[in-house]
Amino acid sequence: MKNTIIKLFNLEPDELEDVQFISEGNRAFILITLKRVRQRCPQCGSSTKVVHDYRKRTLTHAILNDQYTSIVFNQRRYRCTNCNKQFSEANPFTFPHKRMSAFTILQIMKMLKNPHVTFAQVADAMHLSSTTVIRIFEKYAGINTIPLPESLCIDEIYSTKYKQKVYACVMADMNTSQIYDLLPSRKKADLCSYFSAIPMTERSKVKYVSIDMYPVYKDVAEIYFPNAKVCVDSFHVIQLIDRAFTSTRIRVMNRFDKNTEEYKLLKHFSRFLDMDRSRTRQYDIIDLHRYFHTFEGRYVSVDILIDKTLSLDIELGIVYDMKEQYSYWNRTCTIDNIAGRLDNFIIEAFVYDIKELTDVAKTIRHWKTEIVNSFNHHHGRRISNGPIESVNARIKSINRNGNGYQNFERFRLRVLYSLNDNSGIKGFDD
Repeated sequence: MKNTIIKLFNLEPDELEDVQFISEGNRAFILITLKRVRQRCPQCGSSTKVVHDYRKRTLTHAILNDQYTSIVFNQRRYRCTNCNKQFSEANPFTFPHKRMSAFTILQIMKMLKNPHVTFAQVADAMHLSSTTVIRIFEKYAGINTIPLPESLCIDEIYSTKYKQKVYACVMADMNTSQIYDLLPSRKKADLCSYFSAIPMTERSKVKYVSIDMYPVYKDVAEIYFPNAKVCVDSFHVIQLIDRAFTSTRIRVMNRFDKNTEEYKLLKHFSRFLDMDRSRTRQYDIIDLHRYFHTFEGRYVSVDILIDKTLSLDIELGIVYDMKEQYSYWNRTCTIDNIAGRLDNFIIEAFVYDIKELTDVAKTIRHWKTEIVNSFNHHHGRRISNGPIESVNARIKSINRNGNGYQNFERFRLRVLYSLNDNSGIKGFDD
C-alpha cells in the first residue's frame, strides 16, 4: 500500500512516516502521516521544526480496489519559535481549502475528455453526485483558444437553449479539424456581434470560408472576412442534385399503380439509382425476388437493372444523367475549367425544362461563384466542409449521450474540452 500511495501522489519513499489501510465493507480509509521536516514560517520566514498539534483531515478520494476510498491525513500544525505563528504543513493530496484529492479531480477530468462519457457515468464510477462532477468539470476544464484559421469552416447543429431546439453555429479549422468556437445562435445579428469583436488583423488572415447554402453565412463572411473567398461545400451541391433526382423518381413512381412492376422497381431498388454509378458494382447479380416480370427472369446485373429502370421514363433518365455528369465533374474538374462546366449544366437544365432540374439550375446559378471557389486547394486539400461534418457528428454524440444540455455554456465547454487537442486541466501540469 505504501508503494501505491507513493505512485499515486508522486511522493518520495522517505517523505512518508506512517501509512495504514483500514477496510470496512465497501469503504476504505488510508491513514497517512508525513515525516516531520523543518518548515519555513509564512509570516517571518524563520525555520522551525516545533509541532504545535495534529489535525486529521478527511479527503474524498477515487475508487481504489473497488472500494470507496477516503484519505485521512494526519496533518501537523507547526509553531514558529520566533513570532509564535501557527501554520499547517503542506498538503500534497489536494488543493488548498479543498476536501477532495487532486488525484480524484484528475481522474474525473481525464474520464470527461472522452466525448462518449457522460457526467452521470463519471459520477457513478467515482461514487459522487452528478452535481459534484459537473461543478468540478466547470471549474477545472481548461479551454485554450486557437487563432482564426486560414481555412474556416462554418456549419450548424441542433442544440437546446432555454428548453427549445435551436441551431447552434459551429466553426472549425478545415486543416486540423479543431473547433474554433461553438455559438448558441446562427442568426445574422448574433454572428455580426461575435465577429465584430475580433480584431480586423485576425480576421484578415482568413483566406477561405467554407459554408453550406445558408445565405446568412455568405453575407457575414463577405462583411467580416474581406480577404477570404467564400466557398460552398461540394457535398451540399451534390446533395441538392441528389434530392432533385429523388423527387423526380418519386414523381415518376407515383404515376404507376402500386401493384405494377414499374412502381415496385422504382420503390424497392432505388438505392442503386441513388448511388454514383461509378461506385456501383455493375456486374453484381441482383435477386429481384418476385419483381422480375419486366426482366423476364429473376436474376439481373446491377447495370441492366439501372438501365431498365431509367427507361421507364425519359425525364427520369435525363435527371439521372445530369446527376452523374455533375458527380464526375466534382471529382475531376479544376478551378480552371469548372466555371464553363457549370454554365453548360445550367443551360442544359433550362433546355430540358424539368421542374426539379430547373430549380437546381437556378440555385447553382445563384451560388456559382461560391461553388467555383470550392475547387481551390489549401495546403494540398480541396476546400470542403468535410472536416466539420465529422466534428458535428461527435458534437451530436455528446449532446445525445447527455440527453440534451439545458445549459448551453456547459455544453460549449464540454465540446471544446472533449474535442480539442489543446484543452487541458486547470491547476495541473501537462
